[in-house]
Amino acid sequence: MTSNEMLTTYESLSELTGSMLNAASEGEWDHLAALEQRCRGYVGSLMQAAPLPLSENEQRAKVAIIRAILQNDARIRALTEPRLHELQQRLHMTRSGQRGVDAYGAQRA
Repeated sequence: MTSNEMLTTYESLSELTGSMLNAASEGEWDHLAALEQRCRGYVGSLMQAAPLPLSENEQRAKVAIIRAILQNDARIRALTEPRLHELQQRLHMTRSGQRGVDAYGAQRA
């Protein structure tokens, strides 16, 4: 991977996290999950790439892009964490209800 390809991949990742933020803002959870899968592909390719020496301008550009990605990630988490908490509560209530049905069902038999 060349430095230009690397920066292009980071830019694509930044745009993708922007799309993920929009999906989270709209409550489009399935779309968010699909975008997250694409995001993993970009991250995987960046992780597999050999380290490259960057010029000062390239390094500044990379840092700016990473900051934008991290800001999007923080905003996405702020939107998704309440939803995850809600789902965990519903799952807990469902499990508790099922245990009650199982317990009373066993007493009836």
